[in-house]
Amino acid sequence: MLEQSIQRTSLLRILRHMTRFRRMNRAYAWFREGQIYLQQGNYRQALVQLNEAIIRAPGYAEAYTKRGLTYYKLGQYNRAQTDFMQALALNQRQYEAHFGLGETYDLAKEYEKAIAAYSKALWLKPDYAAAYNNRGCVYTDVGEYQRAIADFDKALKLDPQFALAYTNRGLAYIEIKAYGQARLNFNQARTLDPRQRRAYFGLGQTYYALKDYKQARIFYSYAIQLTPTYQAYNNLGLVFDGLESYEKAIEMYTLALELKKDSWETYSNRGWSAYALKDTTRAMADFEQAIELSPDQAYSAYLNRAWLFAENGSYKAALEECGHVLIWGIQDSLAYTYRARVYCWQRLYAQALEDCGRALAINAECAETYGVRGLVYLRQKEYTRALTDFEKARTLGHNLFWLTEEHATARRMVPGDEKTSAET
Repeated sequence: MLEQSIQRTSLLRILRHMTRFRRMNRAYAWFREGQIYLQQGNYRQALVQLNEAIIRAPGYAEAYTKRGLTYYKLGQYNRAQTDFMQALALNQRQYEAHFGLGETYDLAKEYEKAIAAYSKALWLKPDYAAAYNNRGCVYTDVGEYQRAIADFDKALKLDPQFALAYTNRGLAYIEIKAYGQARLNFNQARTLDPRQRRAYFGLGQTYYALKDYKQARIFYSYAIQLTPTYQAYNNLGLVFDGLESYEKAIEMYTLALELKKDSWETYSNRGWSAYALKDTTRAMADFEQAIELSPDQAYSAYLNRAWLFAENGSYKAALEECGHVLIWGIQDSLAYTYRARVYCWQRLYAQALEDCGRALAINAECAETYGVRGLVYLRQKEYTRALTDFEKARTLGHNLFWLTEEHATARRMVPGDEKTSAET
């Protein structure tokens, strides 16, 4: 009897194993179909297959990982994150789940968690070029540019044909003002992938920073031909401002707003272009729209509106606008600069210079501050100092049309030998 009982127990165990094996076989068949659909970009059908795989094998960690990747591709990021976590609860060695989790954390701006997740993926799979690339992007987002470049270097060593990693390394080089290196990376990216939109966009950024507005226009236009985006139209507007083609700038900002109707920055930019055309009514309307959209963030709209108020003699209102931004503490250098401009209009030159000093202590490369300080010196008939500041402003900044007449005046008033010194 004991022997028969043992045999029955063994038989039941074998049957259970066979049943589990058949279930896993069927689950694997659904899983493979889902994986193929995922690779083909047929995400809806992939989801159907992977759901079936998980129903048949609830402990199938890799199926959760692939379903998480599918949800991510479909833009269902919370579901993707849930699946990645479930996959890792079943098997901590699912490197793709760590990678996917990093992507969801990155989207949520949880950068420390994203870096940790990508690092775990790399610990499990040291030759994971995509993880180095993505972690490099997060390091760029948090301002750790040298670490970002090091990660892009590793990604490209593993995969020299990785066009996106060249683009991302170029963007990191822009942040440290290594424009030559940035340009080389963007050009390599578009050589590898002529449809690499972000490489053309990056070249637009590079040439804009170098004040080569004609080249910037060409590359932003290429980027738009590939994929029209809000940011490309907005940046092309900035380029046209640099070219002093203000009507074209307004046209680009308007196209940008068609793609992103709630962009207070673009309304503020468009208003400044209208002001350059001396259309103060249209300018004020755009500044007010920007403030309505984001009353607690639209710092440039408040400051631009302060400029218009002061120009019309409404100094109290102008100072209140500057005060709004100073209370927030988000753009103190510009707020002090614009307040200095108001004081200059009021002929309160000592207070204006004091605010310029505060602004430069915060940001020693603020072009607007040098421009405003130059205006103060010009009013005080200190022409050499004014010219020096105007030249510095022109070197650092873009779209400083409001300095044109004063800059010319300073140049006329400075003797030849002093002029050479001021310009160097």
